[in-house]
Amino acid sequence: MREPSESAASIAEVLDALGVRWTIIGALAALEYRADVRITTDADFLVEWRDDLVEALEGAGFDVEIVADAGEPPHVLYVHGKGVKADLMLPVVEYQRVALDRAGRYLAIEDVIVHKLLAWRPRDRDDVASILATDPELDEDYIEHWAHEWEVRDRWDQALRSR
Repeated sequence: MREPSESAASIAEVLDALGVRWTIIGALAALEYRADVRITTDADFLVEWRDDLVEALEGAGFDVEIVADAGEPPHVLYVHGKGVKADLMLPVVEYQRVALDRAGRYLAIEDVIVHKLLAWRPRDRDDVASILATDPELDEDYIEHWAHEWEVRDRWDQALRSR
């Protein structure tokens, strides 16, 4: 298995060749903002959907598992092969489209925090705590807005109390 950053680079090459918008999310994005390093085993992306996306990934030698609800467009692509393990999330709700619009190569710091508030596993809590430990400049109104929308405001309040 490749290092996650190498997996990200392999997938990014295909996405760039297609000309789709994408950003790195998950642990690799959190690592851009954390006070310390943590281990991750895969690369996660938020990727604009195109009808030829799966074909392009398969043409590059990857195996792609499509996750979609009946009658709906895909919302996740699990990409494996050539030593790569990557999850491609496809924007299906307004928040994901906003986050993709705000992103550069990596998800914006506020959106990393919102994603971590939604997942809220122990490693996500650690990511948020480590990010807050760097005392970053944050648009807290933005985080609070989405924490309220996703009904995870209590998690954001808990994270703020813990800093």
